[in-house]
Amino acid sequence: MVRKPARMYRKVEGQVYTRQEYMGGIPHCRVSQFDTGNVHQVFKYRYSIRALEAAQVRDQALEAARVTMVRVMDAVANNNYHLKVRKYPHQILREHKMATGAGADRISDGMRRAFGKPVGHAVRANIGDTLFTLSFRSENLDSAKEAIRKASTKLPMPCHAIYQEEANVVEGPRAAPVVIAPPPEEKPAETAEGAEGAAPAEGEAVPEKGGKEAKGKEGEAKAPATAKPAAKEAPAKGHGKKE
Repeated sequence: MVRKPARMYRKVEGQVYTRQEYMGGIPHCRVSQFDTGNVHQVFKYRYSIRALEAAQVRDQALEAARVTMVRVMDAVANNNYHLKVRKYPHQILREHKMATGAGADRISDGMRRAFGKPVGHAVRANIGDTLFTLSFRSENLDSAKEAIRKASTKLPMPCHAIYQEEANVVEGPRAAPVVIAPPPEEKPAETAEGAEGAAPAEGEAVPEKGGKEAKGKEGEAKAPATAKPAAKEAPAKGHGKKE
């Protein structure tokens, strides 16, 4: 099959077409690795490739740029670098396939604006999106610049490199993650009723039931009852009359 130039798919237009579960016959993604090099090492210096224009980048272009940087860094860095592809080609490219080659001169141009069949993958990159990140040691700075320059020529839009230097970073093997054990479970506090029902220890006084209310009732019982003055008896009827 004749491979068409990248300018046919570079322009961002139309809606996105990414739901692969509803389509069939999609070719595999050409990007073989998204993390290349030493992923267990901490590096202080890095370069990033960012897009200056919005464009669609095919997976062939991403793979070509990745391979270019890997070849340059492997020659000098001896696996002391880490290259990461920051974008995944989710966009599915479609094409209305036409007959090509011998005997195709009598074939008509075909339907205009046909839906087409899937032919590849691409990344929809916006202005300022980071496509690649290359981390390396300080002694490989010149080689990293050359790798970035060569890789940018494989991409279909103008790009620029961003140099970053992380402060307070010690280069060396990446430390193992620290696993923090969960705190021990605390025992539930005893309720007031449970504390009252518990048996007292030796030598402890037995609390009286009822608390202050019981003491108040006992005090009332012990206090002498005050005698009320007896009421005068009224004279019975008929006893006060003279006979």
